[in-house]
Amino acid sequence: MYEPGSVLAGKYRVEGVLGRGGMGVVVAAEHLELRVPVALKFLGERYASRSDVVERFLREARAAAQLRSEHACRVSDVARLETGVPYIVMERLVGRDLSRVLREDGPLEVAMLASYIVQACDAIGEAHAAGIIHRDLKPGNLFVTQRRDGSALIKVLDFGVAKLQSEQDHAITSNRAVIGSPNYMAPEQLRSARSADPRSDIWSLGVILHQLVSGRPPFEGETVADLAIKVATEPLPPLAGVPAEYAAIVARCLEKPPDRRFQSVAELAAALAPLAAAAPRFASQPVPTITADLTAPTETTLRGAASAMTVRAARPPRRPLVIVMAAAIVIGVGAGVMLSRGGGDDPPAAGVATQPIAPMTVIVPADAAAVTASPPDAPQLAAPAPPPPVKHVRPPAKHAPPPARPAAQDIGASRI
Repeated sequence: MYEPGSVLAGKYRVEGVLGRGGMGVVVAAEHLELRVPVALKFLGERYASRSDVVERFLREARAAAQLRSEHACRVSDVARLETGVPYIVMERLVGRDLSRVLREDGPLEVAMLASYIVQACDAIGEAHAAGIIHRDLKPGNLFVTQRRDGSALIKVLDFGVAKLQSEQDHAITSNRAVIGSPNYMAPEQLRSARSADPRSDIWSLGVILHQLVSGRPPFEGETVADLAIKVATEPLPPLAGVPAEYAAIVARCLEKPPDRRFQSVAELAAALAPLAAAAPRFASQPVPTITADLTAPTETTLRGAASAMTVRAARPPRRPLVIVMAAAIVIGVGAGVMLSRGGGDDPPAAGVATQPIAPMTVIVPADAAAVTASPPDAPQLAAPAPPPPVKHVRPPAKHAPPPARPAAQDIGASRI
């Protein structure tokens, strides 16, 4: 059903599968009428026959579509295939999620990570206000892309969909995407999914803040039961090599009683804001976006645009350079005339009158070889009478200049 080239719902042409999980599959597609790229998320077929799960999927997806924060992944459509399988149409993003950033680049700088979480809090706060609890916040659901100006932009993925978790299945298996990600779950969520509230999402953000600067989540276990015991009883491992205020923020996010944590993501964002202020605005060198997509350009596009800009900056137009060189030679030999091509379409130099000037004729000796062979102090060869004087042109010098060398003539010819 998800083969490249196949058309789904009569309007989306599949380009390929982006990923699979315990909950379903995400494919890249193009809207046939609008001709814009989209991402389609389908509920797994084993859940498509469960009316309660399907209804929750559609209800939560509709709620997510109401979010207006630029940091929430946009949802543009929610519907069903002819087979009854529900799907969500989302914007297709270009970039990397934070789990991949950690895997490929290593731990993040405190300031940059703080700025990322402050951005994420904007979307999460809007969701909380709408009654949506994410329940599956983790590095893989925080996506780093770029704005048009190249500045880093965080997108929060999977709003509401994480509520599809099975409240009975707590084994760490390939199905953990359905129940959430245990390593990022608050103690109350590990005990019962129904106990989760907005402060459970704050715990998850605290785990992210800890892991992305240390390289590992604060609590790990081979089974959910083992993990739950450690989360409930063991003290928080200390963070080394980070500012004291950052470590204090993480510790407050990971307080075991919910009422001792930050009580809203707005409070968390306010605490992180001073640290985030030190982060550079651009995660990478900003370049113009040259793409039809509504998202940031691909790495190839960025590199190509930057290369093109470098080439253009390093290779100025030849014509002005040649004009300057020719003018310098003419001035050096004391010539009192201006070199011009026909109608003289070059812009005037600073301080030169802009009134139209009649074309001038440059007199060249008939015997160029004789000029070349003449010594510097040889008398000037006879030349035809000069043309009538032209206004705004400096009169000839009292003494005739030495003969022009062939090199000057070559440079003049190169102005063509």
